[in-house]
Amino acid sequence: MRICALNFKGGCGRTTLSLQLAAFYAKQRQRTLLHDRDPQGSALAWAALAEETPFSVGSSRSPGFQVEIVDTAPRMPVNGVVPQADLYVIPTLLDAVSFVVFLHTLAFVQERRLPHVIVANRVNERRAEHRARLTTPELSGALVVRERAAYSASYDLGQSVFDLPGRWAGDAQAEIGRIASAIHGLTTMGRVAA
Repeated sequence: MRICALNFKGGCGRTTLSLQLAAFYAKQRQRTLLHDRDPQGSALAWAALAEETPFSVGSSRSPGFQVEIVDTAPRMPVNGVVPQADLYVIPTLLDAVSFVVFLHTLAFVQERRLPHVIVANRVNERRAEHRARLTTPELSGALVVRERAAYSASYDLGQSVFDLPGRWAGDAQAEIGRIASAIHGLTTMGRVAA
Protein backbone atom coordinates (compact mmCIF):
# COMPACT_ATOMS: atom_id res chain seq x y z
CA MET A 1 0.00 0.00 0.00
CA ARG A 2 1.34 3.42 -0.95
CA ILE A 3 -0.08 6.53 0.72
CA CYS A 4 0.79 10.10 -0.24
CA ALA A 5 0.28 12.94 2.24
CA LEU A 6 -0.54 15.98 0.11
CA ASN A 7 -1.42 19.61 0.80
CA PHE A 8 0.03 22.67 -0.91
CA LYS A 9 0.22 24.55 2.41
CA GLY A 10 2.96 24.11 4.97
CA GLY A 11 2.22 23.51 8.63
CA CYS A 12 -0.98 21.55 8.01
CA GLY A 13 0.29 18.37 9.68
CA ARG A 14 1.47 16.26 6.73
CA THR A 15 4.67 15.16 8.47
CA THR A 16 3.14 14.61 11.90
CA LEU A 17 0.32 12.53 10.45
CA SER A 18 2.76 10.61 8.23
CA LEU A 19 4.99 9.81 11.22
CA GLN A 20 2.10 8.64 13.37
CA LEU A 21 0.63 6.48 10.59
CA ALA A 22 4.05 4.95 9.88
CA ALA A 23 4.41 4.13 13.58
CA PHE A 24 0.96 2.54 13.60
CA TYR A 25 1.70 0.33 10.59
CA ALA A 26 5.11 -0.64 12.01
CA LYS A 27 3.39 -1.59 15.27
CA GLN A 28 1.16 -3.88 13.19
CA ARG A 29 4.37 -5.58 12.00
CA GLN A 30 4.15 -4.20 8.51
CA ARG A 31 7.48 -3.25 6.99
CA THR A 32 7.04 0.52 6.61
CA LEU A 33 8.96 3.28 4.83
CA LEU A 34 8.35 6.98 5.36
CA HIS A 35 9.64 8.64 2.20
CA ASP A 36 10.49 12.28 3.05
CA ARG A 37 10.08 14.33 -0.15
CA ASP A 38 9.76 17.63 1.70
CA PRO A 39 12.89 19.81 1.22
CA GLN A 40 12.49 20.88 4.86
CA GLY A 41 13.30 17.28 5.81
CA SER A 42 11.08 17.22 8.91
CA ALA A 43 10.68 13.43 8.92
CA LEU A 44 14.44 12.99 8.51
CA ALA A 45 14.99 15.49 11.35
CA TRP A 46 12.61 13.46 13.54
CA ALA A 47 14.56 10.28 12.73
CA ALA A 48 17.79 12.03 13.78
CA LEU A 49 16.17 12.75 17.19
CA ALA A 50 15.11 9.14 17.64
CA GLU A 51 17.33 6.59 19.32
CA GLU A 52 15.72 3.91 17.21
CA THR A 53 12.86 4.09 14.71
CA PRO A 54 10.27 1.32 14.31
CA PHE A 55 10.09 2.09 10.59
CA SER A 56 12.50 3.30 7.92
CA VAL A 57 12.79 6.98 7.06
CA GLY A 58 14.52 7.99 3.86
CA SER A 59 14.69 10.53 1.09
CA SER A 60 14.20 8.01 -1.71
CA ARG A 61 12.10 4.96 -2.52
CA SER A 62 13.29 1.53 -1.68
CA PRO A 63 11.79 -1.87 -2.57
CA GLY A 64 10.55 -4.46 -0.12
CA PHE A 65 8.16 -2.43 2.02
CA GLN A 66 4.54 -3.38 2.67
CA VAL A 67 3.57 0.22 3.41
CA GLU A 68 5.13 3.35 1.94
CA ILE A 69 4.05 6.78 3.09
CA VAL A 70 5.21 9.73 0.99
CA ASP A 71 5.48 13.06 2.81
CA THR A 72 5.37 15.73 0.08
CA ALA A 73 6.53 19.34 -0.06
CA PRO A 74 4.18 22.20 0.86
CA ARG A 75 3.70 23.50 -2.67
CA MET A 76 2.01 22.83 -5.97
CA PRO A 77 3.82 19.92 -7.63
CA VAL A 78 6.17 20.74 -10.48
CA ASN A 79 4.35 20.23 -13.80
CA GLY A 80 1.33 19.00 -11.81
CA VAL A 81 2.97 15.61 -11.22
CA VAL A 82 2.44 13.94 -7.84
CA PRO A 83 3.92 10.68 -6.59
CA GLN A 84 1.88 7.66 -7.61
CA ALA A 85 -0.16 6.29 -4.69
CA ASP A 86 -3.06 4.05 -3.82
CA LEU A 87 -4.53 6.84 -1.71
CA TYR A 88 -3.86 10.55 -1.24
CA VAL A 89 -4.35 11.75 2.32
CA ILE A 90 -5.10 15.47 2.48
CA PRO A 91 -4.62 16.87 6.00
CA THR A 92 -5.91 20.38 6.61
CA LEU A 93 -6.20 22.79 9.47
CA LEU A 94 -9.54 24.53 9.88
CA ASP A 95 -8.48 28.18 9.96
CA ALA A 96 -9.46 30.37 7.00
CA VAL A 97 -6.02 30.56 5.34
CA SER A 98 -5.43 26.81 5.58
CA PHE A 99 -8.92 26.07 4.31
CA VAL A 100 -8.44 28.22 1.19
CA VAL A 101 -5.22 26.37 0.27
CA PHE A 102 -6.89 23.06 1.13
CA LEU A 103 -9.62 23.88 -1.41
CA HIS A 104 -6.94 24.35 -4.11
CA THR A 105 -5.35 21.02 -3.13
CA LEU A 106 -8.73 19.30 -3.17
CA ALA A 107 -9.58 20.73 -6.60
CA PHE A 108 -6.20 19.53 -7.92
CA VAL A 109 -6.84 15.99 -6.66
CA GLN A 110 -10.45 15.91 -7.87
CA GLU A 111 -9.54 17.19 -11.35
CA ARG A 112 -7.10 14.30 -11.69
CA ARG A 113 -9.61 11.84 -10.21
CA LEU A 114 -7.09 10.69 -7.62
CA PRO A 115 -8.43 8.50 -4.80
CA HIS A 116 -8.28 10.54 -1.62
CA VAL A 117 -9.41 11.01 1.93
CA ILE A 118 -9.46 14.23 3.93
CA VAL A 119 -8.18 14.58 7.48
CA ALA A 120 -9.30 17.60 9.50
CA ASN A 121 -6.22 18.17 11.62
CA ARG A 122 -5.73 19.72 15.08
CA VAL A 123 -9.46 20.07 15.55
CA ASN A 124 -10.58 21.93 18.66
CA GLU A 125 -14.35 21.55 18.92
CA ARG A 126 -14.52 24.41 21.46
CA ARG A 127 -13.66 26.80 18.63
CA ALA A 128 -16.69 28.03 16.70
CA GLU A 129 -14.61 28.36 13.52
CA HIS A 130 -13.68 24.67 13.70
CA ARG A 131 -17.23 23.52 14.37
CA ALA A 132 -18.54 25.60 11.46
CA ARG A 133 -15.80 24.47 9.07
CA LEU A 134 -16.53 20.80 9.79
CA THR A 135 -20.08 21.31 8.47
CA THR A 136 -18.90 22.46 5.02
CA PRO A 137 -19.57 20.12 2.07
CA GLU A 138 -15.84 19.89 1.34
CA LEU A 139 -15.18 18.35 4.76
CA SER A 140 -18.15 16.00 4.71
CA GLY A 141 -16.89 12.60 5.81
CA ALA A 142 -13.46 13.91 6.80
CA LEU A 143 -11.48 11.93 9.34
CA VAL A 144 -10.63 13.96 12.44
CA VAL A 145 -7.40 14.40 14.39
CA ARG A 146 -8.01 16.42 17.53
CA GLU A 147 -5.63 19.01 18.90
CA ARG A 148 -3.49 17.01 21.34
CA ALA A 149 -0.20 17.81 23.04
CA ALA A 150 0.88 14.18 22.59
CA TYR A 151 1.56 14.75 18.88
CA SER A 152 4.08 17.57 19.31
CA ALA A 153 5.51 16.05 22.51
CA SER A 154 6.28 12.79 20.73
CA TYR A 155 7.99 14.62 17.84
CA ASP A 156 10.21 16.54 20.29
CA LEU A 157 11.33 13.21 21.77
CA GLY A 158 11.95 11.48 18.43
CA GLN A 159 9.08 9.14 19.22
CA SER A 160 5.52 8.49 18.15
CA VAL A 161 2.39 8.62 20.28
CA PHE A 162 2.69 4.81 20.43
CA ASP A 163 5.86 5.24 22.52
CA LEU A 164 4.25 7.53 25.08
CA PRO A 165 2.55 6.30 28.27
CA GLY A 166 -0.68 7.52 29.82
CA ARG A 167 -4.32 8.05 29.03
CA TRP A 168 -3.79 11.12 26.83
CA ALA A 169 -1.31 9.25 24.68
CA GLY A 170 -3.77 6.35 24.59
CA ASP A 171 -6.45 8.67 23.19
CA ALA A 172 -4.04 9.80 20.44
CA GLN A 173 -3.06 6.18 19.73
CA ALA A 174 -6.72 5.20 19.34
CA GLU A 175 -7.32 8.18 17.06
CA ILE A 176 -4.43 7.26 14.74
CA GLY A 177 -5.60 3.65 14.81
CA ARG A 178 -9.06 4.70 13.63
CA ILE A 179 -7.57 6.77 10.81
CA ALA A 180 -5.26 3.93 9.73
CA SER A 181 -8.18 1.48 9.81
CA ALA A 182 -10.28 3.84 7.68
CA ILE A 183 -7.41 4.24 5.20
CA HIS A 184 -6.93 0.49 5.03
CA GLY A 185 -10.65 -0.07 4.49
CA LEU A 186 -10.76 2.53 1.74
CA THR A 187 -7.74 1.17 -0.11
CA THR A 188 -8.73 -2.49 0.11
CA MET A 189 -12.39 -2.00 -0.77
CA GLY A 190 -11.87 0.66 -3.42
CA ARG A 191 -14.27 3.06 -1.68
CA VAL A 192 -12.23 6.24 -1.97
CA ALA A 193 -13.43 9.58 -3.28
CA ALA A 194 -12.20 10.44 -6.74
